[in-house]
Amino acid sequence: MPGKSVKLSLNLFSLAYFSLGVGSLSIIGTLPQIATSIGHGKEDIAFLVSVFSITFAITAPLLQIAFGHLPPKRVLVAGLVLMAAGAFDSALAPDYGLLFAARILAAVGGAAIGPVVSALGASLVPDEQRGHALAVVFGGMTIALVLGVPLSSWLGATIGWRATLGLIGIITLTVAVLVAFFAAAGSAGPRIRLAHLFEVMTRPTVATGIAVMVLQMAGICATYTMISPVLREQFGAGDNLISILLLVYGVAGISGNVMARRIARIWSADRAIATALIGLIVVFAALYLTPGWVLSAAAILCLWAVSNDLFMPSQQRRMVELAPEVRGLVLALNSSAIYAGIAAGSFTSGALFPITGLSGLPLASIVFLALSLGALWLSRRSARATSGETVTGYAVHQSQQEGPSGLCCAKGAAAPEPVE
Repeated sequence: MPGKSVKLSLNLFSLAYFSLGVGSLSIIGTLPQIATSIGHGKEDIAFLVSVFSITFAITAPLLQIAFGHLPPKRVLVAGLVLMAAGAFDSALAPDYGLLFAARILAAVGGAAIGPVVSALGASLVPDEQRGHALAVVFGGMTIALVLGVPLSSWLGATIGWRATLGLIGIITLTVAVLVAFFAAAGSAGPRIRLAHLFEVMTRPTVATGIAVMVLQMAGICATYTMISPVLREQFGAGDNLISILLLVYGVAGISGNVMARRIARIWSADRAIATALIGLIVVFAALYLTPGWVLSAAAILCLWAVSNDLFMPSQQRRMVELAPEVRGLVLALNSSAIYAGIAAGSFTSGALFPITGLSGLPLASIVFLALSLGALWLSRRSARATSGETVTGYAVHQSQQEGPSGLCCAKGAAAPEPVE
């Protein structure tokens, strides 16, 4: 990476994650304006979010098979350009059918961004700094989760949904240019075939590691899908107070991401994940048991956000540690697991609500999170039993690319510099 600062590269990768987050959430914020503009019900527009999630989940590992052997920065820039094109096409779409197709295009671009940007961030630093680097990179998504929906909602009401999506396209394209010219290149990974994908997915350590992600996200979404009604009915919050509480949640999430960077220096990924999952179980137990005081709601949301933002980069770090020779593939599977968990949690929320009402949702979240802890235990047990395992055919290829430090570096690259 001659002349390329690791810190600058990580910040640019964080911007790429921000673009992915805002691009994927923009439909939620502009939903009312889109529904009115193209003459479709809100449920049809909401389905565009599901289409994005499903496409992302299916496409992410397949893109690693097709393009994982290419220079990762090239794949990242192409993904950003595709996502920008999806945003522009969405802004120009005259009807629902073309808007539907544009969201699929954006999701394919997003599937090339998330796993690749995490893999790049992990590859630029020594092993002991990997957790910190991944927390920096994922910080872009954390900020997008805070700003994405309210910002797109405000812009949609102010300048219109088409101009909002067009602006998101411009931002994404700008990030693509910045990454292309100023970010470190990283190195190409091994060529991956479909058989390798199944080999990785059926490896007990990886399979149970992915299950940790699916179950954690399902636990979050089983309640978060209905968070506004929960805050309204259980805590008596009106629309303005709900907005303030969700803003508190977002600010706490940013603080949690900063804390995760510090903790990554001193804790193992396993310890951080277990602590985060226990914290989330406490959150939903408190949500079920706590009286309806607004201050208690704010405290619960703060612990929720901090725990979740400790979990996310730690989970990515752990997946890389489980299979460093195919970090791009396992991070793609982890990204797919996020969206699979979102679908499972949202489905559970919708199915339980008519039966148990809002009070049953935190209990469902606790069950999912307890299962996630169990999956973590199984994955750790399997990792101890199969220490040193690699995917067939990868070990030699990897050793040829690694430098003395054991990190994959681009040809002619300098040793990674410390991250502040």
